[in-house]
Amino acid sequence: MTSYEALYSNDRKDIILSNEEINDFKENNLEYYTYRDLKERGLIVKADEKGLRLYDRNTSTKSAASAIVYSYNFQNNIDFTKVIEELETNIDRRTQIAIIDNEGDVVYYIADLIQWPETKLKEGRENTNDDPKMKELVDKGYQVNSGLKFGTHYRVYNYESEHAPWLIHITEKSHNWLDVARMIRVGHGVNKIIVLAYEKYWISLKWTKPWELEF
Repeated sequence: MTSYEALYSNDRKDIILSNEEINDFKENNLEYYTYRDLKERGLIVKADEKGLRLYDRNTSTKSAASAIVYSYNFQNNIDFTKVIEELETNIDRRTQIAIIDNEGDVVYYIADLIQWPETKLKEGRENTNDDPKMKELVDKGYQVNSGLKFGTHYRVYNYESEHAPWLIHITEKSHNWLDVARMIRVGHGVNKIIVLAYEKYWISLKWTKPWELEF
């Protein structure tokens, strides 16, 4: 039994932990808050060396997990190392991020790696963006404009889009998870996909309610 499973069992009075054990187990134990939140919403969650294995409703635990969930404190600087490693395995399951605040509340996001296929500018359009970090998109024919009015760095169009489907934010390791949550909240509010330009990766993040997903 992991420390977060023990804490949750103590919450349910299935076992009794001492105050010392509770304090020791809760210290820096972000998985406890995610595990508790998902379990209390009626989902099946299992311990995994990578994070938490989550099974959607009506999914057997004999099947592959529906998602791997990674837990982070909203005040900590971002670190996508584990997330990127999971995404690059190409295993058929979601990669989810759980952000925990100082009251133990949890917000969830689905992460994915974005690949940009070739496109072209609409007739009469000109791409004047000279940011080296946007060179890949410019070279592939995407229109890259300022994203200031959306509180981000750039908005991006392909040939088919009348409105920009993507908002791009240049993301550094000095940003914290609260910064990321703010970006995603803006994108969700205007029905656009937030893409983080992080090192050499393009990472999309979408807000989700895992307890409402049905597969």
